[in-house]
Amino acid sequence: MQMEGMDGGTYYGLLNASDFDFNNSTQVQSFLHDLKHLEYLPILGARYARYFWYGIIVVVGLTAIVNRTTLFATSTALVREPSYLQWTPRALSPWLKVPPFGPIYIILAYFAFILALQFIDNDIPDAGHWQFLGDRAGWLAAAQVPLLVALAGKRNFIGMLCGIPYIRLNIYHRWVSRGLLLLSTFHFAFQNHGWDLYNISKLEWTTDDCPTKGIAAYAFILWMNLTTLAPFRHMCYEFFVVQHIITFFGFIISLSYHLDLGPAPIAQRYIWASVGIYIAASLLRFILYLYSNVRPAHATLEAVEGGATKVRITSKQIQHWTPGAHILLSLPRVGFQLSHPATILSTPSSHSGDLILILKAQKGFTKKLNNTAHAISTSSTKKDPESPGNHRAYLALVDGPYATSSPDFTTFDSVLFIAGGTGVTFTLAHLLDVAHRSTADGTSPLPLLRKISFIWVVKGRQWLSWITEELQSAIQKLKATNIELQVKVFITCDAEWFEETTPDEKQGGCCCTENCMCCDGDGDGDGDSDSDSDKITSIVPADPLPNVRPTKDTSFLLDTARISFQQGRPSFDDYIEDAVLQAGGEIAVAACGPIGLTVAVRQSVVKISDRLGVCKGSGLPGVFLHVENSY
Repeated sequence: MQMEGMDGGTYYGLLNASDFDFNNSTQVQSFLHDLKHLEYLPILGARYARYFWYGIIVVVGLTAIVNRTTLFATSTALVREPSYLQWTPRALSPWLKVPPFGPIYIILAYFAFILALQFIDNDIPDAGHWQFLGDRAGWLAAAQVPLLVALAGKRNFIGMLCGIPYIRLNIYHRWVSRGLLLLSTFHFAFQNHGWDLYNISKLEWTTDDCPTKGIAAYAFILWMNLTTLAPFRHMCYEFFVVQHIITFFGFIISLSYHLDLGPAPIAQRYIWASVGIYIAASLLRFILYLYSNVRPAHATLEAVEGGATKVRITSKQIQHWTPGAHILLSLPRVGFQLSHPATILSTPSSHSGDLILILKAQKGFTKKLNNTAHAISTSSTKKDPESPGNHRAYLALVDGPYATSSPDFTTFDSVLFIAGGTGVTFTLAHLLDVAHRSTADGTSPLPLLRKISFIWVVKGRQWLSWITEELQSAIQKLKATNIELQVKVFITCDAEWFEETTPDEKQGGCCCTENCMCCDGDGDGDGDSDSDSDKITSIVPADPLPNVRPTKDTSFLLDTARISFQQGRPSFDDYIEDAVLQAGGEIAVAACGPIGLTVAVRQSVVKISDRLGVCKGSGLPGVFLHVENSY
């Protein structure tokens, strides 16, 4: 056993408290020094921090292989089904969103991994027991920081490697932050408990600045975790983003000082790695943003029914994107705001290459956008009553486009598109893609795709005007192919629609009370953060209305031979079961909309797959589910 002087050095061997006289202040100081400089503290701490990153590298590598190939598509069919399920209590939905079981499994595996690294082979005897526990927790906490930063950026290296959009990685960013908070709590609690056992806590806090810097870092990470909870984010998203970035810089600086003053300053490498990742991701995003706006795009605004705004962006720089991709949009002349996410309804081969967006007015930017569109439309109408459209162009700054993780739906036998409100921008983009990839000579270059069912749930019939042009174009193009298309529109809250029904039927159509069957909201994640689109209501079968038509303003009606208008909300169970029973190969269900709708779709897919024994020896084709929204 060897011990260097009090000014520094390492204590070799196990530390036994009985070797020290705690009535002697000099020996107490020597004991505290030796406790903090035990030989194996940095060695074992660094080793298990490396083990954590070995595990992360393996997981990311396997995910990249699976997502970039179809090698495991069949073998993972049984694993997919339980991952689809989601349950969110209605009473807590404005405050808490429970993610689907798939992300929950990954989060639980992550916590099991870090807890195993924390406690396995960490039962050191004698006086160093609690110090070893606390020190390893500190090393593991430092190792979380690069992963936390890597999961945070819009241009995300993990997402780019694995083909996963940043919006789907955001949930893991939040939970890694909570894992960091847990390990930091262990680090603080275990060490302080060990000091308290020998009544040396006061000596440590008065003679060493390291704990003070650690408390500062802990306060920052605690605040960041509290402010990422849904209620705080929804109060003012712009303020949340700004304070979150400032707080993170405070955390990094205080953590760097804490590690530099600690007995193992080599842990600073995790700080430098985090800074490097942040700078590289920010630089990449800035370069791509600069390229997208070197020749700025221009946007025209059109106020459409239902309190929405249709935005048409003409850009010479952005000519290619995948169906369902989204951009972050900023219109400086409309007012100060952070870039707002919006799914691109159009495809590169439609609308003369322009980007078409539909944004439902909520608060903040979308409300200003809709007010501006109405004001210009009114002014234009006064000048020229025959031309009510808006032709005024606004400078548009575009960040993106950012691709979705949805598959190529033309590789399935049948596809069921389900959307609620502005979620139709995602499903219609894929429908337009299929239509534009088909030929006009009566045959289709998509031999696998046989049938498409397109379901849209809206509150009012006027909302059909949002997509009249696009839907009519898709219907006409698919008429010339061997792909069967069925379009069903469910009207949930429109009094005029039910004018020709009986009084009893009218009351059952839209009650606007606690048990109302109205659409759960209007968004696909593109709306403002304070939207009330997360309420869940029961799904009931819709009543067909074959002979009922709106009493006025029928100019927007489409090819009614291809479109079925129905009352209420659909029973997703029936449509998914019919699709499975009639399919000749694997089917895909793609859903986008408010959380009430997507949760219902998830539950229906799992229920029907289990009832029919899909991929369980029944011989029926598998069901692939893609839900396009944030968790």
